[in-house]
Amino acid sequence: MRKFKIGFWAIIFGLVGIVIFQNQDFFMAKQSLGIDLIFTKYETPELHRAILFAGIFLTGFVISYIFTLIDRLKFRKVVKSLGAEIDSQNENITLLVNELESLKGGNKAESVELRAESVEQRAQS
Repeated sequence: MRKFKIGFWAIIFGLVGIVIFQNQDFFMAKQSLGIDLIFTKYETPELHRAILFAGIFLTGFVISYIFTLIDRLKFRKVVKSLGAEIDSQNENITLLVNELESLKGGNKAESVELRAESVEQRAQS
């Protein structure tokens, strides 16, 4: 799968490079970007279009990273709380297995430990 990803991105970057190379006149032309608000007007100095495209792309990339970062932090918190819940439930299972064995009247401490370990292994996978 890793080789596939590398190959896929190599093809994508190659195609983008071909498009840029074949349209050098368009990308090397200078153009200014302006914004006209009601109370002010701003215009950038003339820059190559390639620089403008790269700047807009990077701005979009940073904005999308910020929005996904918020979600990732929320998910990390949820995962931690669910992990703590799993641990507490495993402790409850161990206690219930021990209580069941004591009610059966047998001295099977080894079997209880083995069952508790198997429950923990199932919970981890």
